[in-house]
Amino acid sequence: MSKEKEPSPNQIIETIPGWAYSQVDARCFDHDGVIVDVGCLGWNWSNIFLKRKRVIGIDPQEKPIEGAEFFKGLLGPFDGITRLYGDGQSASIRNIGSESNLYDTISWKTLCSKFNIDKVSVLKMNIEGAEYPLLHSMTVDDFKKIDQIAVSFHDWWYSDQSALKYASIELLKEVGFNVKSIYPQWGWYLATKEN
Repeated sequence: MSKEKEPSPNQIIETIPGWAYSQVDARCFDHDGVIVDVGCLGWNWSNIFLKRKRVIGIDPQEKPIEGAEFFKGLLGPFDGITRLYGDGQSASIRNIGSESNLYDTISWKTLCSKFNIDKVSVLKMNIEGAEYPLLHSMTVDDFKKIDQIAVSFHDWWYSDQSALKYASIELLKEVGFNVKSIYPQWGWYLATKEN
């Protein structure tokens, strides 16, 4: 970890300066967990954490970078293989596009086991609608490991997903998170564990 002065806890920072959707609580720098960037395409969101925190990225279309651990595939509600549809930038298990590819898929529990994850400072999810089955496959004990969740709910893109978004927000509240909208245009929410 670098010796740079960290922002003070309970200060909201942007992981990508100037991009409001990337807000997290600065207490993540004091928290002893890892950063899990699900949908790390471009690595821009987690860049601020490199050399300061342990960073694990998951994406089916990205490549590993120095300073981060990486799983090339999908994080979902099961272990297996998933067909992914899309255009390369917004590929998802739901989009219908010109390409279809098979990718390894791992569950949250398998990810934690594979990468020896005991605590998570921030779980970031930008996974084009796959956030719903992932969140609802996790247990109360899974959520106890996580201090913050930054998630883009994709009902802004798929209007038929609004009930799933509200059910997911209620789930997060029930397992002990304060949930607030941070960038409504792209459906971004920040869930922070209650102290």
